[in-house]
Amino acid sequence: MNLTLEKVDVAIPYSMLRVSLNPLTLAFTGNHQSLEQPFKQAYYNNSIDHVRRCKLYAVLFFSIFGILDAYVFPEQKFQLWFIRYVLVCPVFLLGLIFSYTDTYRRLWQLVNGFYIIVTGFAYVAMVVITPTPESFFYGVGTIFCVFFGYTFIHARFITASIAGLLVIGAYQAAMMWLMDATGVIQLIFGAHFMGINLLGMLICYSIETHHRKNFLLNFLLEQEKEKTENTNRNLEKRVEERTAALQRINRDLNKEILERKQAEGRVRASHEQLASILDSIDADIHVVDMETHIILLANRHMKKTYGDNVAGKVCHKVTHELDAPCHQCKGRLLLDENGRPGQSYSWEDKNPVNGRWYIISARAIVWEDGRLVQLTVATDITATKEMEARLQRAQKMEAIGTLAGGVAHDLNNILSGLVGYPELLLMDIPEGSEMRIIVETIKQSGEKAAAIVQDMLTLARRGVAVTDVTGLNQVVQDYLGSPELARLKSFHPQVSIHSDLTPTLFNIVGSSVHLGKTVMNLVTNAAEAMPDGGQITLSTQNCYVDRPMHGFETVLEGEYVLLRVADTGVGISTQDLERIFEPFYTKKKMGRSGTGLGMAVVWGTVKDHSGFIDARSIEGQGTVFDLYFPITRQNIKMDAEELPIDRYRGAGESVLVVDDIKEQRDLATFMLKRLGYQVDTVVSGVEAVKYIRKTPVDILVLDMIMESDMDGLDTYRQILAISPGQKAVIASGFSESERVLEAQRLGAGPYIKKPYRMEQIGMALREQLAAASTDEPPDSPVND
Repeated sequence: MNLTLEKVDVAIPYSMLRVSLNPLTLAFTGNHQSLEQPFKQAYYNNSIDHVRRCKLYAVLFFSIFGILDAYVFPEQKFQLWFIRYVLVCPVFLLGLIFSYTDTYRRLWQLVNGFYIIVTGFAYVAMVVITPTPESFFYGVGTIFCVFFGYTFIHARFITASIAGLLVIGAYQAAMMWLMDATGVIQLIFGAHFMGINLLGMLICYSIETHHRKNFLLNFLLEQEKEKTENTNRNLEKRVEERTAALQRINRDLNKEILERKQAEGRVRASHEQLASILDSIDADIHVVDMETHIILLANRHMKKTYGDNVAGKVCHKVTHELDAPCHQCKGRLLLDENGRPGQSYSWEDKNPVNGRWYIISARAIVWEDGRLVQLTVATDITATKEMEARLQRAQKMEAIGTLAGGVAHDLNNILSGLVGYPELLLMDIPEGSEMRIIVETIKQSGEKAAAIVQDMLTLARRGVAVTDVTGLNQVVQDYLGSPELARLKSFHPQVSIHSDLTPTLFNIVGSSVHLGKTVMNLVTNAAEAMPDGGQITLSTQNCYVDRPMHGFETVLEGEYVLLRVADTGVGISTQDLERIFEPFYTKKKMGRSGTGLGMAVVWGTVKDHSGFIDARSIEGQGTVFDLYFPITRQNIKMDAEELPIDRYRGAGESVLVVDDIKEQRDLATFMLKRLGYQVDTVVSGVEAVKYIRKTPVDILVLDMIMESDMDGLDTYRQILAISPGQKAVIASGFSESERVLEAQRLGAGPYIKKPYRMEQIGMALREQLAAASTDEPPDSPVND
């Protein structure tokens, strides 16, 4: 039997509840003596978390009042602090640790009394140490201590009473023998303290009595619950017996009607509980009449998906917007040969209305009025499907890559002869010979095959040594000036190519050769997708992803260099886009426009660089490929034109960095300290406002996107109300938004995009600090 039930809200007056309790200790006696041990166990279980919090509260408040010690009694503050911080606070902390042991369960009431005595005696000691008459006010602390013990820490009456009387006696003894107090003061304090203590005892007595009666009431209700359940089990049997004895049932008819009403009330409560359970399940659950297909019941999740008024409507119109039952509806298949509920069915289905995937389970059940209904549970598995598709795509690419690598290895051995021997033959064949043309054709074919093999090695991820620091801007520029692009333009004269490269792009670690081939393959594919001409745009930018992005594949949180290749071509269908990176999968004519390895090589190269790909396309409008490469703050080993650090060094100004990402705060602190600024950081807009109220700063570095309720704009507005004209620099991992522009209209300075360099943030701070307070804030962002 569960004797630790939660409180039951029933209107039973306690005056009608008879309980046998010891008048002094309040322990259960007489017929209820067996409840004493279960009560102690339940009382401990229900109190332990609260008692632990009380220990923390006691340490907190006892520590905070140490400030008052220093203010009121500066000469005795070290003695008072010794009592607070060396004697009392450690006792509570040790008690908190002790509360996690098995021994504490047996001794916790004695420990509660010990806390009251320790705290009360500590206040008595403070009263003795401090000079009168101000010291008398520490008696208030003794009152707090006693009432804390009687009411807050769940101490039992007998424990709290003994401890309280000891504390009051100690205080009165101290007044009589250790303090310079007149007899009148002693009498007044003694009378009031004893009266307060008696009041606390009465309150504690009442509280414990209340808990014990409540426990008894729950116990009795549990017994009644068991009786009720037994009644329910026997109800049908009793109904059958009364049917057989018709005359006796008629005599007891009124009583039976009353009992049935009571049973209906319990069933109604059971239905309500069932509805609550169904509403708590994150799946679309509904019950449908198997004849009319009308929805009889729908849970909260179902209503959230299809509308609040689905009950009473036809199910196939609600879920699939059809005029006839769905083709996958199981209907009569859920019944056995006798027309009774049979086995259940489960299947997966994509809803054509909302495009979501569901795993659906259906079973026939008997409804409360006896008719057969279909219970359907539809769980949304769209996210799981997408994850499975991404996993299968990655596994397929890995398997095909491994196969391609093995084939390429063998082909390389074969091609050695096809490429090498023709060179030897050509040395002996005179110019103009027909045989020379044949041999040169063989040599060229071998070289083309070798290039395909190299692509297969790249696909197998065996051909990239990611060791060098390189810049994507230079890779793109090298390709734009390459003979390969010139040759491509000669084949596609109506295609124009534009570039938009961020000047302050971060470097990456990788192979410029393979990256160049990646750019070439993407541009080549884009050009061939525009038979009637169009525009290809190559762009780069720094990109900070502060939460995973789910697209073609999931881009993890981090700092990246983004390479985007966009075209205005014919686009790619959804089916083809899913397979575009598979080797040898192409819509072109093999042998004429390519080998089918170009996009597979792009995939392999990006994966070798620990990068991610996002691809999206609209048929008839064009395609965009976004390639994300992790950044490095290493420099390319070459002479670079950089501004001297003195151009953007600080002069000891104070800077407050507001950012909810620890790594970003640490990085900004490191950079700004190296530039000569005094730096402090906070984790949210609320903390920034609190900081500015207490400590003005010269300038803010303010993150625009934060997880808390206040973003950068809201934070800046509140700071301006405190410190009009406050200078600030806006930072964000997203593009410049309307909220950034609004912050700049309010007075914020330049906008710098994450991830930023030391030169960027340094120049932004110098620009804002150098601006006169009456100047308009700059509208253009710092190059990112």
